[in-house]
Amino acid sequence: MPDTKPVAIFCTDLDGTLLGRPEDTARFRQTWEALDEAKPLLVYSTGRLVNDAIEKIEQAGLPTPDYYIGGVGTIIYHPASETTLEEFSCSLSEDWVRADVQRIVQSIPGIEEQPAIQQHQWKSSWFWYDASEEDLDQLRKDLATAGLKAQVVYSSKRDLDVLPQAANKGNALRWLCKTHDIELDRAVVAGDTGNDSSMFLVPGVRGIAPANAEPELLEAIEGIGAFTASGECTAGVIEGLRQYGVFPNPADSTTGQD
Repeated sequence: MPDTKPVAIFCTDLDGTLLGRPEDTARFRQTWEALDEAKPLLVYSTGRLVNDAIEKIEQAGLPTPDYYIGGVGTIIYHPASETTLEEFSCSLSEDWVRADVQRIVQSIPGIEEQPAIQQHQWKSSWFWYDASEEDLDQLRKDLATAGLKAQVVYSSKRDLDVLPQAANKGNALRWLCKTHDIELDRAVVAGDTGNDSSMFLVPGVRGIAPANAEPELLEAIEGIGAFTASGECTAGVIEGLRQYGVFPNPADSTTGQD
């Protein structure tokens, strides 16, 4: 049976979550496009910037979403009108000076800046292998000492994103829900790494963690009741959408014939 209220918005990570085996991706698309007009809003929330994400979903054959949340929650893009929602982006600017962030982060020994395709005004991204919690805490202190309202997002024991304090996937989802007058308990999210945890931790939101979800995510969401799938990536997402009543359960279509 579906859990609680009907789902009005589905917000999912791409890499390691909705991007899985081609046959599972095709199954997701077919099932999603077969839903009636009352289906939930579809949102792709990714660390990729928007142009990169668009190219990736076209290659994978995924359906076009209603919105992209790009750059780890720093951009919201509306494909139908081909516009970036500047009202959201401008809300992130308080006490954020990217040049100062760059200066502080690049002084860390052994750190490597990610390619330009991963960078923009509200996102500073780096490769920092096996950083400890003490390392990350020191970076947070250095940013705060410089008067910057910035947050440090670290995932996969490699990927460092320094973002404005208000920027994360969860806050971008909240903003979209408020804009569309959607109650948070009518949202379902899916993700596999630590930078997805802010979506799961939005109060009331229901979550899907595929079987390949990383320990950092599972630790962050322990005890909140998220659905942990047995399938990896897209297969796990499909399981979760059945659990929450978005996709039909194959058992529901049986006719009880002898």
